[in-house]
Amino acid sequence: MYVNKKAHYLSNSLFWAAGIHCLANAALFIVRRIAKNEISIQPDMVNSTILAGQIAVAAIQVILMAFVFIGAFDKLKSALSVVEESDRLKMAVLQQETMGNKIPALTGESIGKLLELWGAILIAVRMVYDICSLVYRRFITDLIDYSTSASSSGEDFVAIYNNTHGFKYIGLLIALLLGSLMTGIFLNDKMIKVITLILLTFFLLSFVLFGMHTVTVAGYSIGIVWTSVIFHLVETVGLFILGLYLRKKYIGL
Repeated sequence: MYVNKKAHYLSNSLFWAAGIHCLANAALFIVRRIAKNEISIQPDMVNSTILAGQIAVAAIQVILMAFVFIGAFDKLKSALSVVEESDRLKMAVLQQETMGNKIPALTGESIGKLLELWGAILIAVRMVYDICSLVYRRFITDLIDYSTSASSSGEDFVAIYNNTHGFKYIGLLIALLLGSLMTGIFLNDKMIKVITLILLTFFLLSFVLFGMHTVTVAGYSIGIVWTSVIFHLVETVGLFILGLYLRKKYIGL
């Protein structure tokens, strides 16, 4: 059975997800600006104030994301419930015959599967990412203690931190890109599949080859770690563009 082509359950959910990620990143930026010690060369993640802010933002982010996808799935389920499950295949055939090329790109059941896929990635995998971030913080804290006891220079520690920072993002980024790839396979969309593989290649290259670059904006020094930049672009701009692309190209998505 096909549902109302103007509902846009999947693309709207991706728009909301991108917006939530943008707000979360903005909130974390404000927390860092408030708590940052300009004199210290230690990374932000060992700052207890920033850690508390990250935990609070992460919890709110997961809750909001759950509301978005559970709400979308419930609305889709409600739209499908007007026809008995046993009659939905017959209804789909009737809709194809009567609506012609105005029919949505996917059945309501298929849209529901994609909602489940993206919901699992943006909620469940996000929770795994947050837990792994806490473990990574413990690793960095232990590394600080070791470098202090071994009388290593602060610059040596920062170099190690920058070179391993990609481990923090690789799990969730791979999940996001896998979701994009599965969506491309589901829709048989070559463009989605190719762009996803290009993004994955860029991330792996930045992870292996690129170091951190420091830029100064309005007198404030900002360290740019390219794996972090790619990750945050994918979870915000990338999701928004994917949602916009699905809405424009596929009727009803």
